[in-house]
Amino acid sequence: MRRITIVLSCIILLLYSCGNNPKVDEKSREALKTKITQMEDSISALQKKSSEPLPNLTSIELINRLTAYYSAFPKDDYAADCLFKIHMKFSELNAHEKALEYGDTLLLNFPNYKNRDFILESMASTYDVLIEPRDTSKVRYYYSLLLKAKNLPKEKREGIEKRLKYLDIDFFSYTELNQKQVSR
Repeated sequence: MRRITIVLSCIILLLYSCGNNPKVDEKSREALKTKITQMEDSISALQKKSSEPLPNLTSIELINRLTAYYSAFPKDDYAADCLFKIHMKFSELNAHEKALEYGDTLLLNFPNYKNRDFILESMASTYDVLIEPRDTSKVRYYYSLLLKAKNLPKEKREGIEKRLKYLDIDFFSYTELNQKQVSR
């Protein structure tokens, strides 16, 4: 009986010590944000000094920091920005499948994200141009979501509707078709 009491006491103590401590959470949240900001500042400084492309390891380190923040605070508004930046960095690295994964995660977990239109357009164009074989159902899906946006400019809306009309042809053939129509 005494052993059971000791074991239960240890379990309760362990659970209590693992509980959320808002001060610790806030400190780690700010520490992670600071690490991200420092890395972004370093990248910005490197880009100002040289026109050479960034080393992949630099981008991967930023991705790791952004992912750490999202993993630690998945419901936080800043986590949405982290997912957005991860999506963009993977796109820059030509890791399109990973970019799409994080774009989908962002759209799923933050349906009202401030740059939602940009992400939808990025997802649609990635499926349209960069993923082989081309997945027209995904292109249609993301462009259709984008067309539901209320603040979509008229020209962009018309361009998307036209692209969907000619979705049976690949993007490069579509571009040629547009150039022929314009030159008439």
